[in-house]
Amino acid sequence: MVISGLLSPGRTAAQCLARWKDGDFDLIASPAWLAELDDVVKRPKFAATIDPEDVSRLRSLVVHEADLFDDPPPQPGLTPDPKDDYLVALARAARCDVLVAGDAHLQQLAEPRPPVLTPRAFLALLDASGQRAR
Repeated sequence: MVISGLLSPGRTAAQCLARWKDGDFDLIASPAWLAELDDVVKRPKFAATIDPEDVSRLRSLVVHEADLFDDPPPQPGLTPDPKDDYLVALARAARCDVLVAGDAHLQQLAEPRPPVLTPRAFLALLDASGQRAR
């Protein structure tokens, strides 16, 4: 969601980031999550379209405003993609209400815990509930 928000200002993922900045939900991060952000934005397909200053500002905001958790112990097999296992483990360790992701591997989990929502579905949930989410 975060990378998509940087790539497409004004679209759904960017709206999610704006809602986080407005205090509508808590964003959870960890050292591994931040390392993945740093890695992904350096990939040629993203580096060509994402302003490094936007990345720096967002990363700083996450470090100072998100709820930072230690990386949970590895839990292989939580998802079909081993690179996504840590996200589910982190969401569980942080007792998140939902995991927001557009990743097909996460969207296709049979019985996700916590539930996995697309950014669009998450915005609809926020609008419908009127409550803060984690």
